[in-house]
Amino acid sequence: MVTDQSLNNNGWPERYFAVIFTAQRSLSGDDIYDITADRMVLLARRQPGFLGVESVRGDDGIGITVSYWVDRDAIANWRQQAEHLSAQALGRQEFYDWYRVRVAEVVAERAFIASNIVDAAEGAGDE
Repeated sequence: MVTDQSLNNNGWPERYFAVIFTAQRSLSGDDIYDITADRMVLLARRQPGFLGVESVRGDDGIGITVSYWVDRDAIANWRQQAEHLSAQALGRQEFYDWYRVRVAEVVAERAFIASNIVDAAEGAGDE
């Protein structure tokens, strides 16, 4: 159970779970991939226990998506969500040469935000 005392600075529980999805994109299915990926993020955001997602992909086609969840039950429910199951099958058939999924418990979090980011953005174009 999440209480006010167990929340960190971003409002997430102090301990939560990360699903780390690392994959090599194949050369097929680009249009369908983008639509499917966008749909999965939309569905995940509606899933109970979902906290957030971060995703990057390099020029070599290797991507890493990390989704964050309140507990392992939320992850298991997402894994079994009907549309997500279909997307997983499509991923194996069309989108990926390989992928790896890792689940980790996050027990600590630290962040840094440069103080001059806002100042630089506000000053842009003033010259």
